[in-house]
Amino acid sequence: MNIELVLGYCAVITVLLISPGPSVLLSINNGINYGRKIAAIGVLGNVFAFQLLTLISASGIGVVLITFKDILIVVQLIGAGYLCYLGLKILSSPVTKLSAKEVKSPFKPSPWKIFRQAFLVTSLNPKALVFIIALLPQFITNSERLTPQITILCIVSASIHFTIYFSYALLAENVAQISSSNIGRRVFDRLSGITFLIFGVGLGVTNIAN
Repeated sequence: MNIELVLGYCAVITVLLISPGPSVLLSINNGINYGRKIAAIGVLGNVFAFQLLTLISASGIGVVLITFKDILIVVQLIGAGYLCYLGLKILSSPVTKLSAKEVKSPFKPSPWKIFRQAFLVTSLNPKALVFIIALLPQFITNSERLTPQITILCIVSASIHFTIYFSYALLAENVAQISSSNIGRRVFDRLSGITFLIFGVGLGVTNIAN
């Protein structure tokens, strides 16, 4: 595969993934509330979901989903509803208490729950699917076999994805340990919940308007 195409894909994916969005916000929230280990599991959920969307795009199923707008509308509404659910859940959750060395939460969720939550936030984002369907063909050479090219691009994007999101979570954890004020934590949790609600309502309103 052409190294220039791979490097170009790296650059575009990095810009896409470093941009703030629901998945980034969730990684930050997990890093603050549960620490790096559980946050890393959430990041893996994001990564697996993104690779699934990439494979859907490569298989041609993604084009079918976009062609049949009713299916895409259902996915959009489900995604919007899930973001609103996360927002309300964060708003109603108690503020976790921090010690100087570790993050302690009386309601620490299971790793599977964190993985599933992150997976759903990414996989139910139709904008991510549309972006990948538009992006992927630009970095595929028709004269070469498709499977090796997709494999390389998936490995590259998965590595970049995990590095960026885990860095967000790690930074959030470190900031939380330095500033362990319950008031500050409560303000952040409330802002996070409201932001998820804004993302969800915005996605739903956009879908209805179109």
